Amino acid sequence: MPRIKFKKHFQIKFLNDVQKELTTDWPKLAKILRVHPRCLSDWKRAEFTLPEEVFRQCIRLTRGKVEVPPNEVLPDFWSVEKAAKKGGLVTAQKYGGPGTPEGRKKGGLISQQRRKLYPELFPHCNFKKDILKPLNTPELAELFGIILGDGGINNDYQVVITLNKENDRGYIDFVYNLIKSLFGLTPAVYKYRSPQCKKIVGVTANSSALIEFLLSKGLKKGGKVRQQVGVPDWIKNKIELSKSCLRGLIDTDGGVYYHNHKTHGCLCYNIGFAFTNKSIPLLDFVERTLKQLNFSPKRAKNGIYLYSQTEVVRFAKEIGFHNSHHLKRTILFFKEKGISWRSAPNGKAHAWRA
Repeated sequence: MPRIKFKKHFQIKFLNDVQKELTTDWPKLAKILRVHPRCLSDWKRAEFTLPEEVFRQCIRLTRGKVEVPPNEVLPDFWSVEKAAKKGGLVTAQKYGGPGTPEGRKKGGLISQQRRKLYPELFPHCNFKKDILKPLNTPELAELFGIILGDGGINNDYQVVITLNKENDRGYIDFVYNLIKSLFGLTPAVYKYRSPQCKKIVGVTANSSALIEFLLSKGLKKGGKVRQQVGVPDWIKNKIELSKSCLRGLIDTDGGVYYHNHKTHGCLCYNIGFAFTNKSIPLLDFVERTLKQLNFSPKRAKNGIYLYSQTEVVRFAKEIGFHNSHHLKRTILFFKEKGISWRSAPNGKAHAWRA
C-alpha cells in the first residue's frame, strides 16, 4: 500500500487540522476513517507514515478546507530495501560476512556432489588435475608425517593440514612449498573466522588425483584416531624415510618443553621432548624409530618422551626441525642455561658450553 510521507511536524499539524475541522474526538475520527484507534494515535504522533487511502479520505471528509502540506508518495514495498539492508548488517555482525571459508567450503562440496550425480550437465568440469607422482622420497615421507600429525583426508578430493597461524607462521610456508614441489599443485591457505578457530589456518590441496595417490600409498580417509591409522610400511622399512616421517610427526604433534624436577634433592631445570597422539600405531612408530636411532624414549599413555638434555640436542642435530617454533624454544632454553647454540641452514643444530 502506498504511503504519504510528510515532514514530522507537518503530519501532526495535518491530522490535528482534520480533527478540528470535523469537530470530533480522536476515537470517533478513528471510526469514521475505519481504522484502529491505536493506528490513528501512532499517525497523529508521526510515529509512522500515513497510508495514501487514509490521506485521501481525510481530504474528502474536510472538502478541501484543510491545507495539505508538502508531501511525497512512497510506492508499494518502499521499505523493503531499507529493511533488508538493516537485516543484512545485523546478520553480518552476528554471524560474519558472506563468503567465509566455511561457507565457500560448503558450497564447493555441494557443487562437487552435484557434478558427480549429474555429470551430463557438467561436460567440461569433470577432468582430474594432472599431478606429479613422486617416488618414495624423504620429502614424501615427511609430508606423510605432517598429514598423520595435523592433517586429514575427509573426502574424495581434499586434504587439509591445520596449523597455528602464530606459532607455525614459518612452517605454513614450508608445508605450502612442500606440497607444491611434490605434486605440482598450488595449495590454498585458509584463515578461519569462527572464534574457536581464530588462531588456526588450513593448508588445503584440492585434487581427486592427489587423494587417490595418497590413499594408494597407505593413508586413510576419515578419522585417524577412530581408525587407529599408522605409518605405511614403505616408510617403516627404511630408516632414512622413517627419520623424515618422524620429523613431520614431531613438527606437528610434538615438540620440546621445559620441566623442573629433583635429582638427589636438588631442583633442576631441564628440557624435554614429547610426542602426543591417541593413535597407538603412531606411538609405536615413534617409539620404535627413536630406539632404532639409539635414543631412550619413555612411553606414557598417549605420549612418547625424551627426558635427557643430551638426547634432545642429538635429536635436533641428527633429525632436526623444519618447524622453527620448536627450534626457537630449544635455543631459548640453552641461552637461559648459558650454553651457546648454532643452527645450520637445514634446521639441524649444535650446542656447546660457552
